[in-house]
Formats: sequence, structure tokens, C-alpha cells
Amino acid sequence: MSEKDRQERLKKLDGAHLLWASTMGATFDLGIMSKAMLVPSMKTATQRLIRHKMQMGSFPFIDGKELNSQLYKELFDDLNKFMFFADGYDVEGDDKRIVFKVHKDKCMYCPTSVGGALLRTTICPYPVLFGVYLDMIIKNGFIYKSVNMVKQDDGSYMKREDEYDIIEFKLEDDDDFFNIVNILEEGVNKIEKAFQSAIENKEISEEQLWDRNYIEVPGTNPRKYTTKFTDFAKKYIQPIEDEILSKHKKFVFVVLVDDNGYLPSHNSKYDKPLTSDYKKDLLGNRSMRIFNDFTGITAARNTRKYILQPYPRDVGVLMFDISSEIKLNGKHWGALRIGFKL
Repeated sequence: MSEKDRQERLKKLDGAHLLWASTMGATFDLGIMSKAMLVPSMKTATQRLIRHKMQMGSFPFIDGKELNSQLYKELFDDLNKFMFFADGYDVEGDDKRIVFKVHKDKCMYCPTSVGGALLRTTICPYPVLFGVYLDMIIKNGFIYKSVNMVKQDDGSYMKREDEYDIIEFKLEDDDDFFNIVNILEEGVNKIEKAFQSAIENKEISEEQLWDRNYIEVPGTNPRKYTTKFTDFAKKYIQPIEDEILSKHKKFVFVVLVDDNGYLPSHNSKYDKPLTSDYKKDLLGNRSMRIFNDFTGITAARNTRKYILQPYPRDVGVLMFDISSEIKLNGKHWGALRIGFKL
């Protein structure tokens, strides 16, 4: 690359892009970042990027679309508009593989031009970024596959052919995710049947289940609320939640919420007696709260088969949240949410 071409490339970048690339390059040169640290840190960073795109309404959902080269090109083009990782590239693939190819002079991260690091001293963050991003898109497209990086002979996830850098991914059946979705669907059916059975047996009325008058419980922090179905949920729904929670070792919580994010009764392990200690109660008693943060309200009002989201909980833990619609007599009532570890 000539100096003129290098300067032209730099003109295309904004300050945030330049700072990000330079910081990444410097951490490797200084020995602060290692290959072992790059993968988990980039996974977390990409989950936050995904969350941002979901919040902005720009996350691509591919329901019913065929996995082919044209679709992958559209997905990469959309991401490139957002973060400008390359000034041209080629993508091809199907339901078994994805290959991303970029000329070394087209990459907008390349350490010889942007980050300022020495040649080949910086490990490229793109394989992890692309892999995690595509994995979330495909799973949200109701396709039970995982997108996995292909490791090269030198231990990296990128290979050089002539003047091109190539990143390869393989798509493999994700039986674990398929199992999680099945457990979610079974849980939805159990709760909807519990609603109907309770109404038929006069244990609660349909009108009471539709109550959205949240009455604040005095002296609670975080604030708690009661409704006409709170006690019902404690008695009849919490046992179902606990049963589902025990079905998978990755599950952290399983909860029913109404369409405003109100959670009447959490899992029993998170429904301990109140202590008046904010830190203890924040984790120990999460019942009767309204979770109307972005992840919570998206889950509560989702009408898709399911939606999978990155979820940074208010106790400082990043995980996945998968949710599916709960209906009452054919109308959207709320959702069943499952939080599970990354």
C-alpha cells in the first residue's frame, strides 16, 4: 500500500473508529492483551453491539430466509454500514459454511494502517465479532445451528492467501439450543393451561389475570408491586417456573411476566424473605418487580415464536435471555422468559 492510499484510507475513518483500532493494537504491543483474552472479551463486546442494534431497531431478523451467499453478503453489508470494517470484501456460504475474504489493503482495522501496530503482531478481532454476530442472527431466524470459527494450523482464526485474508466459519447443528427452545415451548404450554384450568376452577377470574393496576408495596427498595394475580402466581406459577429451571444446568432464571414486564413471582431461589438490605434483596428477592428495561419489555411484548437477546442483568451479569409469548384466550398476555449462561 502506498502512503497516498494509506492517507486516503485514514480519511474515511472517524475518531471513534481510529481510537478503537489503535487501542486494540496497542494492547497487544504492550503485552496487555493476549489471544486467550481476545476471544472472551470480543464475545462480550459483540453481545453488547448486538444489544445496541436491537435497541436501535436495526438488528436483522432473517425469518424463513435461505442461508446462502446473497443473504450473507446482505448481512455483512448491513454490519459494515454500522462499523465500517472493510472497504470491500467477498462473502460466500450456505447452511454449512461461511467464507469471508478481504484484500489486505481493504481492511479498515489492519494494524499497518490504522492501529499503528507492527505487522502481524496484532490478532484480528473480526473472526470473533463476525462469528458471534452471525450466530445470534441465525438463532433468531429459528435455525438451530451454531456458527463456529475454523481454527487454522497456526492456531489463529484467519489465514492469508496471496494478499487476501480469509476467515472461515462452519455451521453445526446446535442440539443444546434446540433443547432450550423445546423447554421454553413446553413451559409456555404449561402456564397457558394453568391459566385456563384456574379460571375454569374459579381459583382466579380472567379479569383478575388482566389486572394492570400495580399497587406499590410501601418501604420496598427496589420497588415492589402487587396485583390481583400476584398471590395466584406465587401459588400456581412459581412451582412451574422452578420445575423448568431444573431442566437445564445453564438456566439461571425462568419467570413469567405480563405485557408490562411485571414479574409477580420469581423462582423460589430468588424469592427469599426481605432483609431491608438493598444488596441482599436485589439478588435474593426479585419477585413483584417491574422489569421494563429494554430486554425486559422486548421479551414481555414479543409476539414472535421466540426472541433471543443478550441480557446485562442489574446484578452485573451478562447472559442470554430467550422468551416466548404467553396468551390468555388468544390474546397476548405477556411472556415466559428464560435466562441462561453464555
